[in-house]
Amino acid sequence: MSLRNLLWFYRRRVRARAIQELLALVGIAVGVALLFAVQVSNRSLSASIAQLTQGLVGNAQLQLVARGPQGFDARLLRAVEAVDGVRAAAPLLEVPVNLRGPAGARSATLLAADPSLARLGGTLLHGYAAGRLASLRAAVLPAPVGQALGVHFGESVMLQVRGRTVSAPVGAIVGHDDVGVLADVPAVVVPLAYGQQITGMEGRVSRVVVLADPGRRSAVAAALRRIAAGHVDVRDTDSDGRLFARAAMPNDQSTALFAAISAMVGFLFAFNAMLLMARERRRLIAELRMSGYGLGGVLEVLVFDALVLGIVASGVGLALGELLSRFVFHPAPGYLGIAFPVGTARVVDWQAIVLALVAGTLAAALAALAPLVAAFRAPAMDAVGEEAGGEAERPLRRAPLVVSSAGCLVVTTVVLLAAPPAATLGMVALVASMLLVLPVALASVLELADRQRRRIASVVPAIAIGELMSAHTRSVAIAAIAAIAVFGSTAIEGAHHDLQGGLDPNARDLNAVADLWVSPAGTSNTLATVPFAAADAIARIALVPQVTAVRVYRGSFLDMGDRRVWVIAPPSASPRPFPSSQIVDGDLRTAVAHVRAGGWAVASEAVAKQQGLHVGRWFTLRSPVPKRLRLAAITTNFGWSPGTLVLNADDYRAAWGSDQASALQLDLAAGVTPIQGRTLVRAALGPDTGLAVETARARELRDRATTRGGLSRLTQIASLMLIAAALAMAAAMAGMVWQRRRRLADLKLAGIDHRQLWKALLLESVLLLGVGCVIGTVYGLYGEQLLN
Repeated sequence: MSLRNLLWFYRRRVRARAIQELLALVGIAVGVALLFAVQVSNRSLSASIAQLTQGLVGNAQLQLVARGPQGFDARLLRAVEAVDGVRAAAPLLEVPVNLRGPAGARSATLLAADPSLARLGGTLLHGYAAGRLASLRAAVLPAPVGQALGVHFGESVMLQVRGRTVSAPVGAIVGHDDVGVLADVPAVVVPLAYGQQITGMEGRVSRVVVLADPGRRSAVAAALRRIAAGHVDVRDTDSDGRLFARAAMPNDQSTALFAAISAMVGFLFAFNAMLLMARERRRLIAELRMSGYGLGGVLEVLVFDALVLGIVASGVGLALGELLSRFVFHPAPGYLGIAFPVGTARVVDWQAIVLALVAGTLAAALAALAPLVAAFRAPAMDAVGEEAGGEAERPLRRAPLVVSSAGCLVVTTVVLLAAPPAATLGMVALVASMLLVLPVALASVLELADRQRRRIASVVPAIAIGELMSAHTRSVAIAAIAAIAVFGSTAIEGAHHDLQGGLDPNARDLNAVADLWVSPAGTSNTLATVPFAAADAIARIALVPQVTAVRVYRGSFLDMGDRRVWVIAPPSASPRPFPSSQIVDGDLRTAVAHVRAGGWAVASEAVAKQQGLHVGRWFTLRSPVPKRLRLAAITTNFGWSPGTLVLNADDYRAAWGSDQASALQLDLAAGVTPIQGRTLVRAALGPDTGLAVETARARELRDRATTRGGLSRLTQIASLMLIAAALAMAAAMAGMVWQRRRRLADLKLAGIDHRQLWKALLLESVLLLGVGCVIGTVYGLYGEQLLN
């Protein structure tokens, strides 16, 4: 069929059903918008890590990476440069800092580099002469950071770094034209020597980035491993992206899954709108058949219709999704910003656009082609002669639906019991089971209501039940909207509540071991992973008589395979080295005794599985100074999804080769309140300290706020899902009433009062909403267990 004929048929149909077409367009656009916005938000964070890596290391392929926050000896750079096949090598120092200015404070990453970094092809020194950077004794701030702090070129910014406070002049405020994508990263750039001085890390670097000659990468990597000598990691330059992907995986999977469920609500919205046009479509198909067109010609017309609707609706959805991604689902690093220098720039890649367009077009195609089978099953003359409102409903075959639903439920149960990491597959199977059983449940309820209505003299139940039975396909579609929305909201919010209920006691148990905590300032140090020289602080605190005990706590992040593991190292004297409620395997008393005695560690499930560990097994911890330990117990991940490792502070000092503290735990004398103690300790540390003093309760609340921030996206999706479902159901019910307007008018002419008609419509809504909500709630509770 020619394009001209296709356009003629399309214009003819649109004139006759503009409202229905608009409803279908809105439904598809809503689904596309939710899917696109969540995809952009999730991908932006991962893309920011990749862009940061590219901006820093350029074309480099390999790197030496420190295993701890203390870095490694910068003299290794000379050995690296001497390796045959190394074209260029550059040192980098990365340290978490807290920046303070007239307008407030902000956590950031201090990036210290020297002119050799320019030879790697990155954008960090773009626009700067190498010599200028080397001679500069000032900080370079990205424009967004400078604006947040309220500082300008020539002024000074306060850097709270590793327990000290340093005032640094602002040598430049830079934007995208100067440093490219690094302008979107919360960072402060300084020359290497200056950075080493202000951080107290003279002669130390965090990594050495290496550009190998073509074809020499493997040989260079082998040489770097010899230089590392088992104390420094040799990794690809894109390893940070893999580490971040692992850490962000639970959030990305859950938000993407429920964005897809929200998109399904939009599709059902569109499907209901298409059902309004089912009779007209069947007549169109019949007319085409009678005009001599076969299946191919009919498909051309319907596919063209679907393509136009899908492309237009997807375009509207992309525009709406753009607004959602900017103002609702904007990239938010949340707790991931503690361990990764994540930027907040929106990154819209072609994959997200293509996925949204394909999903929207596919939804339009499925909805547009739905009447095809029924139209070709019946004689063409029957379709042409259909009266308004007639729907060719086939008898419901319940047994196959029930068996298929049960099979999907079995798949979900197997995932729940035996393969929790495959939760996405389990959720898909659970949704399929719900949608398969829904027609049977609705038919059963309507039959039961039909038997009961005979005891009621009113005509209202007869009208309502009769209409729902005569339009079973539409009734199921409307009930499915309610079921999916309630299912998603119940599962999301239930799992959210359960997870938060587990994390809150964990936060309390981790922090309640001391009355006060002293640690480097800044939200990037929420988990107490930044080391500092504690001798001076301990001496000052010792002068406060109200403090009865000071214990040294240590901790950091350690890259183990593709996981950035949170290492917790409480003092040996700690009464509770780890929360007792988090044990999964092992005896609590025995594990506590082993950890306090030393030589033992407690690992989370993810770490134990990755390392192939079981309770009692020896393993070598690949710390800066590799150390042999035994596994005392297996726990949950304490809210840090890549996993955790617990050992005592003395073992940590030996394994990391440093006696620096990450925090100080303070006990107060009887009768001294935490607020009073905090005031006294702050005064003893002095006004220029770079240390924060927090009560156990304040630290607990900060931990809770961090975890809640990481889960906020799920609540946003659940809320938008309910809003979309409410609008979809309202439109679908209104469309069903509009399509039946002639029959309703006939009923009024037959003497049925308009109040009775309104009651009948209300009863229809109650039955559909009730069945959908009950089924959705039951399945949502099961989905909650799967998400947990």
